[in-house]
Amino acid sequence: MVWTDFQSYVDFMLLVWAIGAAITYLMLSVTWFMETIGFLAVFTEAMLGLPQFVRNYKNKSTHGMSICMVIMWTAGDMFKTGYFVLRHAPTQFWICGTLQVSLDLAILLQVYLYRKNPAPRNAHRGD
Repeated sequence: MVWTDFQSYVDFMLLVWAIGAAITYLMLSVTWFMETIGFLAVFTEAMLGLPQFVRNYKNKSTHGMSICMVIMWTAGDMFKTGYFVLRHAPTQFWICGTLQVSLDLAILLQVYLYRKNPAPRNAHRGD
């Protein structure tokens, strides 16, 4: 979708939020619904690195990525996942945490594998 102005985007997001909040409020007592919402939340967070991984793979380059940021991101996800396991958090937390750490490690592997590759030709466009 192409937005003609920022206000229409904000209005749309507020509408989506209001509808989602109303449905969630009405479904608070429905266990399967709340468990699904919770899983989708942690799964979405676990997949945050996927677009970066795909871009790196397509470009065969990690040019411009901060290795320090990736290392700190990985360390944070490892500590968080360890906490989930040690505190016996619900299964979806440590499964998604493990997925997140795996994706972080895959991006770190890309940094190593593509370290000598030049910047892709389309780097200036943000593709």
